Amino acid sequence: MKRSLCLIFYVLLVMTAAAQGGYGTGDVVKDFPLKKILNHSSATSSFSELKQKLTIVDFFGTWCVPCIKALPHLAEIKQKYSDQVQIILVSIEEEEKLKKFIATRKNFSFPLVVDEDNSITTLFQPPSYPHTAILNEEGEIIATITDAAQINDAAITGWINYKSETSRPRIAKEVKKINTTVSIQKSANPVVQLSQDFLYAAKIGEQTKSFKEQLRALDFTILQQELKEEATKKAFWINLYNAYSNSILKKNPEKYTNRNRFFKTKQIQVAGKTLSLDEIEHDFLRRTKIKWSLGHLNKLFPSKTAKALRVDEVDYRIHFALNCGAKSCPPIAYYAPEKLDMQLDLATKNYLRSEAEYKEEKNVIYLPKIMSWFRGDFGGKKGMKEILKKHNIVPADADPKIKFKSYDWTLDLNNYKTETE
Repeated sequence: MKRSLCLIFYVLLVMTAAAQGGYGTGDVVKDFPLKKILNHSSATSSFSELKQKLTIVDFFGTWCVPCIKALPHLAEIKQKYSDQVQIILVSIEEEEKLKKFIATRKNFSFPLVVDEDNSITTLFQPPSYPHTAILNEEGEIIATITDAAQINDAAITGWINYKSETSRPRIAKEVKKINTTVSIQKSANPVVQLSQDFLYAAKIGEQTKSFKEQLRALDFTILQQELKEEATKKAFWINLYNAYSNSILKKNPEKYTNRNRFFKTKQIQVAGKTLSLDEIEHDFLRRTKIKWSLGHLNKLFPSKTAKALRVDEVDYRIHFALNCGAKSCPPIAYYAPEKLDMQLDLATKNYLRSEAEYKEEKNVIYLPKIMSWFRGDFGGKKGMKEILKKHNIVPADADPKIKFKSYDWTLDLNNYKTETE
């Protein structure tokens, strides 16, 4: 039994993420202040004062569906191991939004650290959400995970009994402060900011009527002027696509049963125009590509609206930004033109690491079906291999055979549904 527990623990340890530049597995975390804590007996504290025999630090966003879905399981763990395990949630969101979130949850039992200045998030640099660090009594990170289901009785027993491989005194690691990829940055562009506010409200379940009315009332000429830059166009249309998808499906999830009709229906009103999700994706973001042409054919006669509002060049990364269907999501609440390249790279890396499966012994890489549907956007299979190497999905000297996985449409729909405790 003991050998089995050790084996399970070892497997979980191997699965931990080591790619981030901040604290990772094996590092000892230096004590840091917790400047603002909600749902706790003390409004301020320090990490050393809150930690227990086993401490679980969960980086969390109210806009992150997988994060919300993990809360009931984490609550069960907290209750079962209350004398040994501490669970701390950390969010970079505004205090008032987090207070409102707590007020809407039944039996919310976690201390929630408000990290508005990104100081704690910068230390750990989560590559995706959910991102959970498991620390022992000495403050050593013994695992990092992205799926709360991995926190089970066997894993907790292994973690509690874990002994460091070195008997030497462990020195807390100093982490250089950098610009973390996790952020909720409001754009200086008023039209993009409107799309950001709409998407954020849609994700956390707040009312979206006022945002839709503002978008409908926009002057077309002003919209065109505000969307002059390529990054601004991408950020605006990605946010709008995701916001409307969330808003519509949360209200009427049955619309997804006929997916073709759902994407083709003109149900989005912007600046006097009534658009479909297909138009936003294929006319504006893919520069009037024909939807089912494997990314190779353009429309011969694009509309005046498309000509006025579309991007100048197709960016394959938008496919990984249009609503996350992966098991974990990039730590991006919404897109901002000021940080767009970094955000799109992060979304691409996160999606591929979650969904691509490389079988080294067979020299085969299994890729998400979406890359087959729009293979021209990715530069064909040759371009796909370059993308995979860029993001360290396959070794630089590998030349794997590419196969495509089936597309699981239920993943998309489940990412619009939230659970309450």
